[in-house]
Amino acid sequence: MNSTADQVIVCKWNRDLIATLLEHTPEVYVILDDFDVEHMSPDWELLKGAAKVYRVGEFDSLEEVASVAADLALRGVSGDRVVSFTEFSQYGAGYLSTLLGDSADPLRHVAFRDKRLMKQRVAAAGIAVADWVGLPDRSDERDLAAVTGRLEFPVVVKPVAGAGTIGTFTVRSAEELAPRLSALDPIPFFKSRQLIAEEFVVGRELHVDALWDGDEPLFLVVSAYFVNVLSVLEGLKDSTAGTGTPLDGSYVISREDAPDLYKQVLDVHRDVNRALGIDRAVTHLELFEKPDGRLVFSEIATRLGGAYVGSMLTEVLGRDIFQVVGEGLVLGSLRETSGKHRYVGAVHLRPARPGRITSLPSEEEMLAIEGVQQAQRVARVGSVVDFSHPSEWCVFVILGADTAEEFDALVARVGRELTVEVEPVD
Repeated sequence: MNSTADQVIVCKWNRDLIATLLEHTPEVYVILDDFDVEHMSPDWELLKGAAKVYRVGEFDSLEEVASVAADLALRGVSGDRVVSFTEFSQYGAGYLSTLLGDSADPLRHVAFRDKRLMKQRVAAAGIAVADWVGLPDRSDERDLAAVTGRLEFPVVVKPVAGAGTIGTFTVRSAEELAPRLSALDPIPFFKSRQLIAEEFVVGRELHVDALWDGDEPLFLVVSAYFVNVLSVLEGLKDSTAGTGTPLDGSYVISREDAPDLYKQVLDVHRDVNRALGIDRAVTHLELFEKPDGRLVFSEIATRLGGAYVGSMLTEVLGRDIFQVVGEGLVLGSLRETSGKHRYVGAVHLRPARPGRITSLPSEEEMLAIEGVQQAQRVARVGSVVDFSHPSEWCVFVILGADTAEEFDALVARVGRELTVEVEPVD
């Protein structure tokens, strides 16, 4: 494609992204929600350069998003470049784009979020997909029977439009399914109560982060989790490192070390994009690599990976990831990107048990370790960690090394020397 954009609509506040869009685009329209304004400290001086700044209470409000769409339509703004990078604006951004005439398929943006529609469309394109059954009503015996009649246990249950692993859990047997579902509390952040049950796939869990212009990735980075995400809270160790250190996080797979895997991932990713109508977007794709090397589709999002992924990509590319994404989405091309280290990864530090946090390593302490590139304290002293899901973030440490041996030693050192301490909670 390699076509520049004269108009871009960006949802949610991110300074680096918006500054980059303003640098490269004549007309930038910014939509902020109440959370942005009240908690994210937008740079109002920078926003004076935007063609228009809108405010909505939340992006899930049909009325508010439709009102913005009407005003943009009256200004002659099209919906072919709507930039959204958080779960909380994805539905609103897709609805806005549809109202402004970007797609003849009104369900296209829904398939980027709803895992049932997503998997159905990807499977219809002939791509291997984890088998699944919808649970629109967890109290309906027919819905439960559909799960137990089709899927082998264990199965994974998750919100149909979830984020990370919030509200996601493993059910070990058919007898356990109904009690687990009936005991569920409403899941924070998610308005829909519908669930999906899917096959528990055995294999290495990969995440693939890419920026697309048509069929070509402007960058594509393949990473693997140290331990499959749903296994983290089961206390599994990394048996290959030989350190006995529980590992939570992921590492970038060097393209030079695994060219065949990169080719296979690229082929699958292109097929997934075509099945879902993704042609100009940043993507976060989750795959399983089975023991025989086959790749199985899990899910995809048209946004950057959450948690530590953005920081990890910044180290891989050698430039701020939001600047890279803004440049690529607008120009359809990138200046050369190259990080300092061949081996990059991220470790999430969590306490050894649930409780109230009494101490965290300081950023200065973490950065003093040679090879630590970035460090971020997400939780704070006094925060309660209850191990309710793996996406309960405490401390991120981004690592870089020149050799695989140096990287493994660095991961082990970080896990050994940097700890999060807790006390019991009544």
